[in-house]
Amino acid sequence: MPSSISPSRAVWPGRAAWLAGLAALTWLAAAAYTLWLNPEIRFFKHAIRIKRAWSQALDQAHAHKVVVGGGSSVAFAVDAERLWRQHRLPVVNAGLHLGMEPPFLTAFAMKLTRPGDTFVLAMEPYLITTPFTAPDLAAQTGLALGEPDLIHASALNGPAHRWVDDLISLRPGAYHVFTLAGKILLRRPLYRYAPGDVRPSGWFQTGERRAFPSTIPPPPRLSDDARQLFTRLKNWGGTNRVEVVYSLPWAYTRPGDEPAVRRGNARMLLDILTLMPVLKDPTLGVYPVWDHYADTQLHLTEPGAAAQSDALAAQLQQRSYWSRAELEALAGTR
Repeated sequence: MPSSISPSRAVWPGRAAWLAGLAALTWLAAAAYTLWLNPEIRFFKHAIRIKRAWSQALDQAHAHKVVVGGGSSVAFAVDAERLWRQHRLPVVNAGLHLGMEPPFLTAFAMKLTRPGDTFVLAMEPYLITTPFTAPDLAAQTGLALGEPDLIHASALNGPAHRWVDDLISLRPGAYHVFTLAGKILLRRPLYRYAPGDVRPSGWFQTGERRAFPSTIPPPPRLSDDARQLFTRLKNWGGTNRVEVVYSLPWAYTRPGDEPAVRRGNARMLLDILTLMPVLKDPTLGVYPVWDHYADTQLHLTEPGAAAQSDALAAQLQQRSYWSRAELEALAGTR
């Protein structure tokens, strides 16, 4: 008896299954590359191992310590070896990459913090004055570490997982593929930083220098996402006996732009002051020494890092904080 199903209809289920299998294999290959071969992810896994080892050593030697969390401005600015050598202050540099965004960066630093410690949140203004997204770099790093709880800061009541979005993020993306191919063809390093750029304390340094003539514009007000994150972090600190304070990172500013940037920074700090204490740095985040920056307006060289580390030590040891009246005067709101 002839079949009632035509040959053309019979072919489609098999072809669809073949295409689905090919798509799954392609995703698996992309995910394997991201988790184990991607040069950027490998670099940050290496840096995280070093930072955690330094933190564990401090926990064994000291009853309390200071953990400084944030993006790459922290990574390049906080010389924890100098802070101990010059100031006898046990400090963990928990700075990573601003592309991971505040929930991941905060959750990573929280994991290094113990009861009785001080948590210094030193997020770059750009990160806390714009809405949070779900960055691929956070998902890729969290999954590569086997710690998906970091991705959305579930310890601070963020979503435990967004498995579909996070797993899709394991694809490297066309920009990454073409950039990597270009570096291979030109025989250039596969990532701009190398393992040797991470010092034993987790402090980053690089020999690369780039021109950056522009000033980072003054920040607007604190975003709603940042307000929620800061509130949750402050509550977490109270529950876990951790003092939580904010510190404004330094950035290069052209001399003529300094007054406007300081006023803008002071306005943003007034927002933060309603949520947590703010360390009193007289520079208000403006550090216009061109020679003390490396490859961006936020990445300090060794002399710049020494200057900011010394300033941070003084503020912590003197327990120096901004008052609302002082910031209102500097912001021009009084």
